[in-house]
Amino acid sequence: MSYNTKNYTEQGGEITHIGGTLKFDEGGVISDFPGAVNQAAGSSSSDTVAKVRADLNALLVKLKNAGLMEPDSFDVSVLSCPTPSSMPTSETAENSGHATLSIDGNDIKIALDCSVTDLKNADHGELWGVHKWLGFGVRTGLSSLVGLKFTDDTGISVTLSATDESEASALGLSSGDFVLYIKAEDVKYLTGEKSFTLWADGYKETTFTMQILEPDTTE
Repeated sequence: MSYNTKNYTEQGGEITHIGGTLKFDEGGVISDFPGAVNQAAGSSSSDTVAKVRADLNALLVKLKNAGLMEPDSFDVSVLSCPTPSSMPTSETAENSGHATLSIDGNDIKIALDCSVTDLKNADHGELWGVHKWLGFGVRTGLSSLVGLKFTDDTGISVTLSATDESEASALGLSSGDFVLYIKAEDVKYLTGEKSFTLWADGYKETTFTMQILEPDTTE
């Protein structure tokens, strides 16, 4: 006679399946189970509805960050900057005017009305250098950028701040938007291999790909 067990460990011991009941007898404990960061009792004295709401929201964020609750998802869109004249150079602003932006899921398309080689070189200073820069806005759906973590495809991470909010505002963008400048001549943009990742408290870490599309010149 044969039977199938509901609880079993796969070969190698790395994964255990629980299809039945997992029962803890008296004295049994779970060791090293992930937990949320401590929420202090009465952390804001909770003497108003607003303070109770703030405490509750802080607790929810801790549960999401600890993996004990499904995190929120970013609602990202992309758009041209309404006032491109405030970009670092006039060449960057002109290059950006050649781009039409769209997003499908996590895939961002940057359709040019000219070839990349026709874009102008723009000097973004000693730190960033001379490249065929173009810029666009990324709308995160957040009420504030402060604390949002941006990681590029090389692994370099920055935490956005009020300075990034001011930069976006100067270009006519809204709260929760940031400006992204890209080096259009990088061939990885043409192959869709460029990407960036966003993470914020209570949100799922999400990666977005970017691809530049040049005009089809075939007859």
